[in-house]
Amino acid sequence: MQFYSIEAPEKLIESAFTHARKLPPMKRARNSAVQNRKEKVVRKMESFYEYLDKQLERMETSVPKFDTLHPFYQELLPETMDVGKIKQAASQIVSVRRLLKRQIIEGKRNMHSPATDAIAHMHAASAKFFGRSASIVKSLKKNIELLQNANQMMKEVPDVRVDMPTLILAGFPNTGKTTMLKRLTGSKAQIAAYPFTTKSLQLGYFSMKYRELQVMDTPGLLDREDSNYNPIEKKALAALRHLATCVVFVVDPTPASGYTLEKQIHLFEKLQKQFSVPFIVVINKCDISSPEQLEAAQTTFGVDAVREGDGMESNLKDKLWRALGFGR
Repeated sequence: MQFYSIEAPEKLIESAFTHARKLPPMKRARNSAVQNRKEKVVRKMESFYEYLDKQLERMETSVPKFDTLHPFYQELLPETMDVGKIKQAASQIVSVRRLLKRQIIEGKRNMHSPATDAIAHMHAASAKFFGRSASIVKSLKKNIELLQNANQMMKEVPDVRVDMPTLILAGFPNTGKTTMLKRLTGSKAQIAAYPFTTKSLQLGYFSMKYRELQVMDTPGLLDREDSNYNPIEKKALAALRHLATCVVFVVDPTPASGYTLEKQIHLFEKLQKQFSVPFIVVINKCDISSPEQLEAAQTTFGVDAVREGDGMESNLKDKLWRALGFGR
């Protein structure tokens, strides 16, 4: 979803001049030397304008029309960037393109005016066109910088396939959701032993009985009011609200995550009430859990909770198959 990236105004103007200077030679016409020279300058003016307009058009049209995007993106993008300012910047590009078009029309009219037969008048008319056009483009400096910065932020925005069944990995921070993503899909996401490692949304895919599923690893959620969630957590909520076909709630039965089983079950029950999709619980980190911790987790979340370990992927996928209604 990245925008078309263009150069800074000064560099853009320089590239437009370079483009105009590389025009192929004109066929000699039976006109006066002044008229031939005038036509050559007009061609450079047109080439200069067309280059600028093409670059600005590419950036303008590549900026998404936010109001027409999938609801997931409409909710996610404001948590990633200032959508209002991006709309204003794109609108400014539209205005500048109109102004440049007026300049080329006026510039050509001035060049073809009888008063511009003299070389001095011709140079004055062309200098006026190039000078004004350059000033108009330079007025976009802050807008182009804003869009270029937004372009970098767009790298964090996942290219989600909104028409595909989506499995959302949810739970508290540091419970092992990213490890679970890797086990299910083989994706090489960043994994580290500290909370909020996942600051953006990670995607992976796997096939299950000839059906392809999309898996999304979301930033960890904390058990608090929605109004108190930070931008990172709001990304997880946007995914749950608009994409989830099924939620895998990942539980850490050890003290390592810093969240007790009581806190984890409270968050689980809260999400179940909030989102009307199937939920499957995976008890993670079984290899470092004591028998007592595993028993407590199984008692808290029920016998249907899947334990991480040998055969976990097969067991989980069987539950997913039924939860998604594929087996009906």
